[in-house]
Amino acid sequence: MAHFMKGLDYNIYVFDGPGQGTALKNGLKLTHNWEKPISTILDYFGIKRASAVGMSLGGYLVMRAAAFEKRLDKVVAFDIFYSFMDSLRVRLPYDKMTKVEQLLAANQKEIINTQFYAMMKQNLDLNWKINKGLENTGTKTPYDLLKEFQKYNIKPILPLINQDVLLLAGENDQYVPSSRLPEIATGLVNASSVKSIMFDKASGGDQHCQAGRRELGFDKIKKFL
Repeated sequence: MAHFMKGLDYNIYVFDGPGQGTALKNGLKLTHNWEKPISTILDYFGIKRASAVGMSLGGYLVMRAAAFEKRLDKVVAFDIFYSFMDSLRVRLPYDKMTKVEQLLAANQKEIINTQFYAMMKQNLDLNWKINKGLENTGTKTPYDLLKEFQKYNIKPILPLINQDVLLLAGENDQYVPSSRLPEIATGLVNASSVKSIMFDKASGGDQHCQAGRRELGFDKIKKFL
């Protein structure tokens, strides 16, 4: 990040929040209400006004923070992240995820755990996602994790965001459907301004967080700031 942000006339604070890096190693588990760690950082350093950039899942977390922490004046979703359930839908058949959500609504813990343990044996990507999620959140079973994941949904908080917002997306993002970009932009009805950028395959920035051409995303961020 330091390499890409070189020359930007900002004081930059980079930190591990709950569920990340050193914070996770020290026992702080992931939380959806990201305004709390952001507010703690701002309070600690006596910061009255700041811009915030959230990367990957941070695309949700930074928007959540902006909804409730008004010392943030500009917000960047690098890239957009609509909901955790989206990330599972991208990799699982639509009808299967629809059934899972119905079972969650009915609190069918045993059935969900049995189904997910079986799927995880056959799907390395799903196995990694679930086990990483268990580690980061401190939950014990796939059912508990999915219940926790349901808290990570950007739709209810979009009207609460009134800052300037930059939304980045890749058309072939392997975790977030690119169709969510206009949906998020439209939902930001009270934002001071909204700028949306979709990177296509020709640009080389079509993957998650512009993997392989990260400088494309950072260039747009620097111009926005």
